[in-house]
Amino acid sequence: MKRLFVLFAAFLIPLSLLGQDDKFFHVGVDASMDCFIGSGSGVSPSFGLGARTRLGGYDQWVNLVGGVRYIYGTRLSGFQVPILLNVNLLKGRQVSAYLGGGYEFDFIGTYLGCMKAQAGLAGRHVDFRIFYKPYQGDVGIGFTYYF
Repeated sequence: MKRLFVLFAAFLIPLSLLGQDDKFFHVGVDASMDCFIGSGSGVSPSFGLGARTRLGGYDQWVNLVGGVRYIYGTRLSGFQVPILLNVNLLKGRQVSAYLGGGYEFDFIGTYLGCMKAQAGLAGRHVDFRIFYKPYQGDVGIGFTYYF
């Protein structure tokens, strides 16, 4: 009976968080495109889909962002786990502009991931960003919709 109660509580807590407008923890879906410019044969695009979480609101000074995504392309295909820290430099009522950085772990062969720098605009439900990964020679864009 205790296990059933714990499972029921564990199910209700995330549901109650999804129903709040001013919540601290946000979950969203993510789409991105990576353009590998250091491949020697021009630009090699890869496309990614995944899920992201954001600790903190778009209007707070600092946000911690993590997630998982699957990237598919000619140069890289596999799962990646980004962990990023964003600092809002400009804050408005509806949108904030940020700079961020962190690390993106990879599960693709022997490649273990790389540093990632990004800049973007975030609102209550949306996050649009451009990013750069110097180790890979990768420039990209991404969009996340937070529920």
